[in-house]
Amino acid sequence: MEKQERAFQMKRRKRNRVKEYDWLMEVVRELATGLDLDGVARRVLALSLQAVDADLGSLMLLNESGRPVVVLLLHEGRFRRGSLSLAQRVLEEGLSGWVLQNRQAVRLDDAEKDPRWLKLPESDVTANARSVLCAPLISPRRVIGVLTCAHFQPGRFDDMDLRALQFVADQATVALENAWLFAAEEQRRHLADTLRDIARALTATLDLDEVLSLILESLSRVVTHDSASIFLVEGRQLKIRAWRGFERSEAVQNITLPLDGNHIMARVVARREPLVCADVQEEEGWQNIPGIPLIRGWVGAPLVARGKVVGVLTVDNLQPDKYSEGDALIVAAFADHAAIAIANAQLVQQTQRQLEEVAFLYRTGQALAASLEMEDVLQSLIDSVRDHFRVEAASVALVDEQTGDLVFRVATGGAADQVVGVRLKPGQGIAGWVAQSGLPIVVPSVDQDPRWYPGVDQQTGFRTRMVVAVPIHLGGEVLGVMEAINPREGILDEGGMKLLLNVAALAASAIQNARQFNRARDAEERYSNLFENSADPILITDAQGRITDVNRKFCQMLGYDREEIRLREAFALTAHPQRLRDWLALVLQGTDILGNLEMITREGRTLPFEVRATLIFHGSRPFVQWVFHDITERLRLEQVREDLTHMIVHDLRNPLSSIMSSLELIRACLQDPTIDILPEQLFAVAQRSGERLFGLIDSILDVARLESGKAELNYQVIDVGDMVGEAVEQVRPVAVGREIHLSFYVPAGLPLIEGDRNLLLRTLINLLDNAIKFTPSGGEARVTVDHPLVDALQFAVSDTGPGIPLEYQERIFDRFARLPNERARGTGIGLAFCKLAVEAHGGRIWVESQPGQGSTFKFIIPIHPAR
Repeated sequence: MEKQERAFQMKRRKRNRVKEYDWLMEVVRELATGLDLDGVARRVLALSLQAVDADLGSLMLLNESGRPVVVLLLHEGRFRRGSLSLAQRVLEEGLSGWVLQNRQAVRLDDAEKDPRWLKLPESDVTANARSVLCAPLISPRRVIGVLTCAHFQPGRFDDMDLRALQFVADQATVALENAWLFAAEEQRRHLADTLRDIARALTATLDLDEVLSLILESLSRVVTHDSASIFLVEGRQLKIRAWRGFERSEAVQNITLPLDGNHIMARVVARREPLVCADVQEEEGWQNIPGIPLIRGWVGAPLVARGKVVGVLTVDNLQPDKYSEGDALIVAAFADHAAIAIANAQLVQQTQRQLEEVAFLYRTGQALAASLEMEDVLQSLIDSVRDHFRVEAASVALVDEQTGDLVFRVATGGAADQVVGVRLKPGQGIAGWVAQSGLPIVVPSVDQDPRWYPGVDQQTGFRTRMVVAVPIHLGGEVLGVMEAINPREGILDEGGMKLLLNVAALAASAIQNARQFNRARDAEERYSNLFENSADPILITDAQGRITDVNRKFCQMLGYDREEIRLREAFALTAHPQRLRDWLALVLQGTDILGNLEMITREGRTLPFEVRATLIFHGSRPFVQWVFHDITERLRLEQVREDLTHMIVHDLRNPLSSIMSSLELIRACLQDPTIDILPEQLFAVAQRSGERLFGLIDSILDVARLESGKAELNYQVIDVGDMVGEAVEQVRPVAVGREIHLSFYVPAGLPLIEGDRNLLLRTLINLLDNAIKFTPSGGEARVTVDHPLVDALQFAVSDTGPGIPLEYQERIFDRFARLPNERARGTGIGLAFCKLAVEAHGGRIWVESQPGQGSTFKFIIPIHPAR
C-alpha cells in the first residue's frame, strides 16, 4: 500500500509539473527584481522547497576564497542561520564539496547509503535527511554557493525534481550575483564616503596621539573587528603606539617587534602591501600575548606616506576566516589615509621638537649662566635634563682634581640623596668608562654590560635598567660625566643624544667658571662644611635678630625646614625672647655670651640648651653665631642624682633615727631604773633598723654588681615553702602596723630548686614591701607558688592597691623609676633589683595590673638554672 501511495503521488506531481513550471517562471522573474542579498537568499530557499516539495533546505554562499560566509536553513517555515565551521566541514568532507568540485547537481534516493553524505550530529536539523537534492550555484566568474533540498523519507525525488532544482539554482545564481554586486557597489560608495569623512576628521588635528586614537575610532566604520593596533617604525623596530579592544592595556603597551626576520609584521613592511591571514595562529613565528584572548583572523596593512613606511595598521578577530582579500583592500585604502595623517602629525611633532630643543638649550644656557655657585650650576643642569628628557633619575659626577676619582655631585630622582657623594675609580662603572674614554654611550640593559657597576644600586635600593651617559668636555679635558637613567623609551634617540651632548658642552663652560669661583672661596667652603656638619645646632642671625642661616642639626632637633625659618626673628623660637635680645645687644658690643636658654620646637615642646654666642663678619656686615648644645640629658641626670640623693638620705635616715632613738632609750633606762622598758626590746628595734640599713646598702651594691655581670650567685638547694614563710614573717610586723591582711599559699609536694637563696628571699621581701606600701588599710597582700611548667616554679605577689597604668608596667623595672604622683616614697631600686636577681637565675619577671584593681607581680625561676 505504501509503494502504491508513493507512486500515485509521483504521478500527480508529474501531471502538475507544467503548471508548476509556469508558476516557477513567474517567481523567478519576481526574484530577479530583488537586490537585497538576504531577501533574495530567503526567497531562493523558499522557492526551492516549494518547487520540489522538500521538508527542509539550505543555502550556502561562499566568498571569493571559497569559504562559507552565509549558511541559511529553512525548516517548517522558519529561517535560521547555520554554523560556518560545520559548513566548512561539509565542504571538505560531504556532498556539497563533491558537488562544487564536479560542478554538477546530484540526487540521493537514500542519503544513509551514500558515502558522500556526511553524517551530522543528531542535534543538527539535517541529521535525519534521507532524500537529498544538491545543486551548485555557478556564475561566469566563480562558484558562489550550494543549494540543497532534503526530505525525511527515502525515494521522494526524481530526475524532474533534480532538473527543477538546477533550474532554480541557475536563476538564483543570477539573482544572488546581482544582489552581491549591488551590495558591493553600495559598500564601495559607503566606503568612499566614509574615507572622505575620515580624511576630513584626520586633518582636523595634528597631535599625534589624537590622530592615532581617531584612526582606531574610525576603523570600526570600514571593517568589523574585535581589536586593532597601530605600530610605528622607530629605528629598526616596530613599536605599538595605539590600540583598542584589549581589556588589559598593560599586556600590550610595551610590544616591540624587530623589522628584521620573517615575522608577519616585518613582511607587511618589506612588501609594502596588505596581508590577510585566515588564522594567524597557524602563522610561523606568531607569538600570543599572555592574558589576551587568542587572535585568529588578522589583516595587516602598511602605513605608507611620501614613499616611506611609517608603520603598520593591524585588524584582529577572535574567529578564523573572518577577512577576505576584499577586506584587506578596504583596510589598505583606509591605511593610506591614516598614513598621511600620521606623517603630517609626525612632521609637526618633529618641528615642535626642534623648536623645543632650541628653546631648551636657550633656557639651559641662561640657567647655567645665572650663578657661579657650583651646586647651583649643577642643580640647574640636572633639573633641566630631568624635566626635558623625562627620566626616572639623573646625575652629574665631576672628576676630582686631586685623586682623579669620579665624584657624584648632584642627583635627582630615585635614591638621589644616597647617590650624591659616591666615588668611582677611573674606569669604574659606565660613568667611569665615559670619563676615561671621553665617549658618549647608550646602555639599553645595564645587566648585560660588563662595565656596569651595581654598587650604587645595592647601597640605595634603586633599580637601574637603562643608562645614557655623555662626557662633559672642555678642550681636551673631561670635567665630568652626565647620566640620564631609565629614560622614557623613544626620547633619547639619535637626536636626543645630540641634544644631550649640546647640553654637556654648555655645562662644561659653566662648570669651569664655577670651579674657578669656588677655588677663591675654599676657606668659606670649609667653614660652611663645619657649620653644616656640626654635631651641635648652629643659628646665624643678623644684627636685628633675623635668621639668615641654620645648619642641618638645628633643623633636625627643632623640626623646622631651613627655608621655613630663614629670615624669621630668632626671638620667636625661644621661651625667653627678652633674654635673647639682651644677649644680642651684648654680643654686638663685642662680649661673648655663654648661658642656658630654652628653645621652642615646631611641635611646641621646649628643649634646654647651653648657648655660646659670638660676633662674626661677612664682608663688613656683622652677624651673630649662636652655637647650641643640648643639655637635656645632663639636666635629667642631675635631676635623677638629686632625687636619688633625697631618697637615699631619707631611707638611710629612718633606720639610723630608729637606732639612735633606741640607744638614747637604753641609756635613759640605765640612768633611770623607774623607766619600765626592757632593754632587749630596744636592742631588737636597733638590730632590725641596722639590718634594714644593711639591706638598703646591699641592694644598691647588688644592683650595680648584677648590672655589670660581676655578681657571683651562691647556689644551694632551696625549700620554697621555708623561703616564702620566712619572707612573709619578716614583713608581717609592717603589715600588722598598716592593718594589711597578709597570707601565702605554697602547695605540698613542690620540688626543691637550686639558686641563691639570699637573692630570691630579698626579691620576695621587696615585692611584699611594695605590696604593703601601696595597699590601703584593710587591704590584702598575698604570696602564691605554683608549678605551671615542668622545669620551673612561678611565684606571684598580689595586692589590692591602686594598680599600675599599662604604659608604666615595663618602665617600673628600670633603676630609679617611679610612678608619677606616687605617694609612697622609695629609692626606686627595689624592682630593678628584683628584675636583675630573677634574670640572673635565668627567669623572667612581669606585672599584671589594671588601674583600680590591684597588681600581681609574677616571676618564674627554673628548678635547675644554668650556672
